[in-house]
Parts: sequence; C-alpha cells; structure tokens
Amino acid sequence: MRILMKKYDLKESKYVTFDPVESYFECISSCDISDGICISQCVEILRDDES
Repeated sequence: MRILMKKYDLKESKYVTFDPVESYFECISSCDISDGICISQCVEILRDDES
C-alpha cells in the first residue's frame, strides 16, 4: 500500500540524507503523480538543500 503525502507532511517530514538528490527522489516518490503542488515543494526542498 502506498501512502500519499499531504501538503502538511512536507513541513513535518525531515528528508535528511547526505545526498540532496536522494532526498528529492524520496520526496517525489511519496507524491501523487498528478499533485503538482507536492512535486513543486519537493523541488523547493532540493533547491534549499543546494543553498
């Protein structure tokens, strides 16, 4: 069973890995493919990790 990520989960969850790209893929794998907001927030997480 796949649990889909809700908007609030992105703020609560800590995608803490040593590799920002791995963190990004963990994030998007929890999004519904049609949920552009979730995917966009994962991109923001990746962008913030690179800063």
